[in-house]
Amino acid sequence: METMLLKPVDAVWLLLETADTPMHAGVLAIFQKPRGAAPDYIATMVARMREFKVRSAPWNMRLSGEGLTGMVPRMVEARDVELNYHFQHSALPGPGGERELGVMVSRLHSPALDRNRPLWEFHLIEGLERDRFAFYVKIHHALVSFLDGVPTVLASLSKSARNRNQPPLWAQPLPGTDREEQAHTAGALASLASLGRAGAGLLRGAILPDKARGFLLPRGVPRSTLNRAINQQRRFATQQFEAARIERVAAATASTVNEILTYLCGTSLRRFFKEYNALPEESLVGLIPVSLREAGDTSATNAVAGIRVELGTHIGDPLARLAAVKASIQAVRDDRNSLPEEAITPYVLLRAAPLLASQVPGVGRFVPPAYNLKISNTPGEDAPRYFDGARLNAIYPISQLMQYSALSIDCVSYAGTLNVGITGARDTLPHLQRLAVYLGGALLDLEELLQAAEGVA
Repeated sequence: METMLLKPVDAVWLLLETADTPMHAGVLAIFQKPRGAAPDYIATMVARMREFKVRSAPWNMRLSGEGLTGMVPRMVEARDVELNYHFQHSALPGPGGERELGVMVSRLHSPALDRNRPLWEFHLIEGLERDRFAFYVKIHHALVSFLDGVPTVLASLSKSARNRNQPPLWAQPLPGTDREEQAHTAGALASLASLGRAGAGLLRGAILPDKARGFLLPRGVPRSTLNRAINQQRRFATQQFEAARIERVAAATASTVNEILTYLCGTSLRRFFKEYNALPEESLVGLIPVSLREAGDTSATNAVAGIRVELGTHIGDPLARLAAVKASIQAVRDDRNSLPEEAITPYVLLRAAPLLASQVPGVGRFVPPAYNLKISNTPGEDAPRYFDGARLNAIYPISQLMQYSALSIDCVSYAGTLNVGITGARDTLPHLQRLAVYLGGALLDLEELLQAAEGVA
């Protein structure tokens, strides 16, 4: 029987998991049926997909015993994976619009994965209006070596619409995975050594310049509605932009695409919270995840830390708000560059200690929040992707949420579009769809403001 030791940096996701904070990533992929598709197109696709058994790692691996098994959890091969449990076929109620899809995905994303089974689910959802259907994929963070599951899903799709016999996700290996390395204890021990080096780096903290201390020991953030205790229930909303629109605005304001996306998040949040008279007097702070993986290093594939950016939500003037966002991002870049390269990973890992402490039951509510929400932007694919001849129209990341952190806004680029997935705690943010609408409005308002400025000039 095959055995795999989880690296400590991957096992952290299991330690953080509770009934209220499941630690899985989700992906929503929306497809357009091929032209002239037969009435039984979906039924035929489902039947063909069920012919592929689950026989390869990591799709056939489960935790050994219930919960954790020591400091380094062990995964073992599940010889008979019940495909009908992991692969489910559903249909939307009429009219099959974005609202109905969002309700179904929110419900599917809320509960934790069963630790007695392989830690993934795959849902094919038909009945989406305009001859579309969707995949909703749910994978535990301990299983995937990415900031989200989008690269995993994209890698399973075809570059050609003519390919009609490609295997489904669970019949393909994870992209970029070295199975031999994962199957040996050496990988886990290497991670332990890496964490040991991080601890040793603490001793060098006393001699860091003051500027570096701003990067490592930043000031606090305002408590807001986003920093309340959350439960298991989630809401999910989406927004899609043409990449060219974002790029034009970025060029007109001498900004980067990331800076514009961060500005749009802050602007939509300002409007959202002003409606409820709940906007803090100080700026909300977003945590932008960054991978700590170094070139050639396979021992920290799932090690993720973050940089904190002020969103300028306390500033009324849009252009002044954008300038504040750019200044905040530049300050983080400057502070990071003031650190010795070999010290960056150890110190960012150590800086995550307050975040980990905030997840401890009975303790977390006394820990000042390190950030108000998470914001991410990851590259996807430039060229279209297909499955069984159906073109992928949009792909959205669906994030996990930490306790006392009720919102995550995650963007991925794909085939000339920027796709934004908004994941929120259901009871904390009951009207989450408005945020998606306000994101679109924020971009339109900025475009009109720039056009007016050009007319005056």
